[in-house]
Amino acid sequence: VPYGEMLVGSRRISQDISTRDEGGDGKVVVIGRG
Repeated sequence: VPYGEMLVGSRRISQDISTRDEGGDGKVVVIGRG
């Protein structure tokens, strides 16, 4: 996945992850924001 897409998709990914796991793992949330 291109770096640019990761940055742009990070917001959508973070939202999807927060909705699915509700921040259960924590690592996923950090990856989405970072």
